Amino acid sequence: MVKTVLIVLVLAITTIHGERNFACTKRGGYCSNSDTCPSSGGEVETLSVRCKCGKACCKCTDTCPDGSTCMGEGETCDGTKDTNGCCGNKFCCTPTPITTPVPCEIDCIVGCKDECHPDLMREGECCGLTCCMGVGR
Repeated sequence: MVKTVLIVLVLAITTIHGERNFACTKRGGYCSNSDTCPSSGGEVETLSVRCKCGKACCKCTDTCPDGSTCMGEGETCDGTKDTNGCCGNKFCCTPTPITTPVPCEIDCIVGCKDECHPDLMREGECCGLTCCMGVGR
């Protein structure tokens, strides 16, 4: 009977202390040895929840710049990687911008040909072809 009471008492104390830590971890936090919340990367904030033994409940928030996202090890980044701004061993991935070439406008009054006699060449834009006055070769 005494053993049963002791076991129940130990379980109750463990549960009470465990709930305090769970209140921190379920909010995405972790228990730290000091109120300074040491962490690697990201931005660290102190949550109002307390952990057992007077430790602070801290949370690391990913702070990649706009247009960039935190990715974990093993994820493919099609762009620039930056190890700052993410919590733990994650990294910021900024996608390479897709540039669309300016459309070419033909500005040749006579005609565009693969090639023409140098005497028949005219000024004008043919988007990679030659602006000719007469029939090309």
